[in-house]
Amino acid sequence: MAALEPTPPKLKLGIGITLVAYLFFAFASSLVWQFKGRFPTIQIIFIQNIVSLICISPIALRKGVGRLATKELPLHLLRDFFGVGSFFLYFLAIRYLNLVDAATLNYSAPFFVPFVWRIWKNEKIDSHIWWSIIVGFIGVAIMLNPSRQIFQLGFVYGLFAGISSSIALVAVRVLNLKKEPMSRTLFYYFSFGSLISLPFAWAVWVRPVGMEWVLASGIGVTTAIGQILLTIAYRYGTASYLSPLCYATIIYNALIAYFVFSTDLGWRSLVGAILIIIGGTLTYLLKKKPITVIHTFVSPQGKNKPPL
Repeated sequence: MAALEPTPPKLKLGIGITLVAYLFFAFASSLVWQFKGRFPTIQIIFIQNIVSLICISPIALRKGVGRLATKELPLHLLRDFFGVGSFFLYFLAIRYLNLVDAATLNYSAPFFVPFVWRIWKNEKIDSHIWWSIIVGFIGVAIMLNPSRQIFQLGFVYGLFAGISSSIALVAVRVLNLKKEPMSRTLFYYFSFGSLISLPFAWAVWVRPVGMEWVLASGIGVTTAIGQILLTIAYRYGTASYLSPLCYATIIYNALIAYFVFSTDLGWRSLVGAILIIIGGTLTYLLKKKPITVIHTFVSPQGKNKPPL
């Protein structure tokens, strides 16, 4: 029987911080939902990135500008392009779909990651991952309802947001393997997002009024807080333990949609989301092969911490 992957001793703390991080991502999504039809999507993307850049800069620059020097600029730009593209498509999907459908399709990214990794690294896809992919795509199919909904624009945007996100995730994984600090990665990401979206946002700018400035800025603040907390969380747990928790965002969005926006989600949204969550978690369980279910949550001692 395969041994459990060693993880830092404060795994519970890492799990707690991760859950809070994804709660902030859900807050960001709900703020975008409030602006449906009010502001152009590219304007929201610009505000999100420039505010997040302001928030992350003190952390990224705490050891001087020289810390931003990198030999992996092309890889950063690739990650940034698909990362910003993923958010743009996700926010477009929110304009057409309820929060749960949009978030679920965006977080279908883990099911595309093995294919991207296969093309990128020319490595064979592990057999256990196929079960996760099959269950996950059944969930996506139920949500899309091929009989009449698959060509709805919102579902197309959401699905391609997930694909773009999967490419960005693989790029981040490669950057981590190359020992790029996460603070530098985030600084480049938010800088790229701000610069690439600025001219387009300027061309279609709609001036926020009153509290709209606060709410629009809140998208960037909550995104930055979520990213920072997620970076801290990964000091206390490995990706294998923490990455399945991304599906908490779907649950958070479901609760916000139901209790705040009084949205009737429908059985397809709920069943599809549940299957996608099961599929993503299945990858982790099959990979870890715990002796019993309880061993899934046991963390052996370890000392390695990724760079900030």
